[in-house]
Amino acid sequence: MTVTIAETEETGSSSRLAGEPTGAVWSGDSLTGREELWRIPIPSGVVAELIHAARSAISSGTEVGIGGARPGGLPRSEEFAARLHRRLAGGPGFVVVTGFPVDRTDPREVEMAYWILGLLLGRPVSQSRKGDLLGRVEDRGADVSSPVQRGYESSAELPFHVDRTDVIGLLCVRPARSGGLSRLASSRYVHDVLADEHPELLAELCRPFPNDRRGEEQPGESPWCGIPVFSETGGDFAARYVRRFIEGSQRHASAPRLTERQIAAMDALDRTLRRPGVALDMELRAGDLQLINNFHILHARTAFTDGGGHGRLLLRLWLAFSGSPELPADFASLYGATAAGSYRGGVWPTGVNPPGLGRPLAESG
Repeated sequence: MTVTIAETEETGSSSRLAGEPTGAVWSGDSLTGREELWRIPIPSGVVAELIHAARSAISSGTEVGIGGARPGGLPRSEEFAARLHRRLAGGPGFVVVTGFPVDRTDPREVEMAYWILGLLLGRPVSQSRKGDLLGRVEDRGADVSSPVQRGYESSAELPFHVDRTDVIGLLCVRPARSGGLSRLASSRYVHDVLADEHPELLAELCRPFPNDRRGEEQPGESPWCGIPVFSETGGDFAARYVRRFIEGSQRHASAPRLTERQIAAMDALDRTLRRPGVALDMELRAGDLQLINNFHILHARTAFTDGGGHGRLLLRLWLAFSGSPELPADFASLYGATAAGSYRGGVWPTGVNPPGLGRPLAESG
């Protein structure tokens, strides 16, 4: 199956660069060797603006918090964020920003500058029951086989999956000594391959699968929910796939048992993802910021090992995003809202009802 990426060129300060893809349907082969389509150096003027804003925020006592308003008075950073927004909402659905200033002596400046750029892109949501808004992806010895432990706190391989948010940001502060390769795949491309080769199994993937909520449900909610792997609502495509969550649902007696056809469909999806040329593999270096449209891109990670001293560290943001797609009603129990461009998603502490949930992002911040 061959997929081509349309390319356009516009004029003006917010123009699309020549060769910039306009769609999120791509194979790894089509982007390999074309890093100019997805790696963008952060301009020095944006770095200076973000660091100045970070220092001012720190000196005034500003902290990372859910009530953080979208900052103003940062014209270079706002223009850069708009450029990133186009890549995420359109093609290729992800971007890697290079040269983020992670080598600053004060790590608070790095974190605050990253936080400010995140606020220009969207609105943060909680990443765990701990309420962390700026997460640390590092090896803390978590066991990924446990139904209540999180993969981002382990060094194990993580198969292709999506997270519970619209956009994921991963800022590499320190790479691993070896391993930890990032892998991305266009979910629509994989969908289309299955439509050509296994239409009967694709039809199964478009029906709800039980998903374990891993103890992250609020009081009174079901410990599992039914969500399709692929869906299209109002012309908006979305993917939601975490196989170990689907298989983990079977520990709940109330969840429907997985059928042989459902298992065969997931096997076909996994085989497609493992096929050479489908995924794009990349190494995240210190100062690289990877941003992913979570409903259009599946992501994975190879296992890694660390040497002595400080180990691999990525700083993670989960963002609700104005360019997000409309979701089917099945997603409401997990994301809290389904309207395109609304404030939704996240894993929240027990009893927390995030303010602005379900409202358009322009009104919720």
